[in-house]
Amino acid sequence: MSVYTNVSEPELAQFLRDYDLGGARALIGISAGVENSNYFLDTEKGHFVLTIFERLPRNKIPYFLDLTEWLSLRGIPCPRPVHTTAGNSLSTLCGKPAAIVQRLSGASIVGRAPSVAEIGVLGTLLARMHLAGEAFPERHQNPAGLLWWQETARYLVPHLSPENNAVIADEIAYQSALNRRDLPGGVVHADLFPDNVLFENGQISGTIDFYYAGDDAWLYDLAVVANAWCSEADGRFDRALVTALWDAYVATRPPRTGEEALWFPLLRAAALRFWLLRLDAVHFRRPGTITQCKDPEEYRRILLMRQRGA
Repeated sequence: MSVYTNVSEPELAQFLRDYDLGGARALIGISAGVENSNYFLDTEKGHFVLTIFERLPRNKIPYFLDLTEWLSLRGIPCPRPVHTTAGNSLSTLCGKPAAIVQRLSGASIVGRAPSVAEIGVLGTLLARMHLAGEAFPERHQNPAGLLWWQETARYLVPHLSPENNAVIADEIAYQSALNRRDLPGGVVHADLFPDNVLFENGQISGTIDFYYAGDDAWLYDLAVVANAWCSEADGRFDRALVTALWDAYVATRPPRTGEEALWFPLLRAAALRFWLLRLDAVHFRRPGTITQCKDPEEYRRILLMRQRGA
């Protein structure tokens, strides 16, 4: 989350007239993330998160709001959208699509390593999320899949070293040759990093930032989580953590035939995706009041380690 669009008091007051939330008491920009403008919003009736969508086309946004409402109603702790008095989850602020969602309690573990117990809770929740989303009726292909990798790699070429361009090209070729069509899947979060998970009293109280969600292999989503939560500084796996994650996940959603054989290929796919995403954010950075770019080298190291099976 970041802030690219500043909101004035009159603009906010006009916006809130469409909601039954009372007047605004505070609006504070959130620095985490890279895609949208996000604020903590306090009103006379509670605490919320306000998101202004900077890049997503307006017609694509209802999918994400519908998804979080669907999952929330099925016991997954995620922010339900707040509807306007006319019943809409999506509105307009500063000429851009905007939404208000519940602010969930708890805190992320950003700044420290997760415990084995926390990783176990996370694995169980991710499996529950996948199963809860299996019957979600709306379809939305993972927007950061193979075609996005190829396109992003092409326009990054002049900004990267020959060595890095070669690593990326070789990995895309490897991934292009994989057959993932028969893997079980459905809705995936695709960005469940430590800053997108809230804990309270040892349990997960919230999962947030679903704006990369879409349809893909469930195992790919587990790979995203494994790389993000279970990697050492040099990119190697912390074996105790990744084992705890896997064991907890498969206890709730047992793997089907052929899934385990693609575990490391999908770990590589997840590493490539976030290396490219971070390179894109660094080299094509958008101006904003509060913005954050994460280190691309972290995911280069992770990819190289996964290529070695480490």
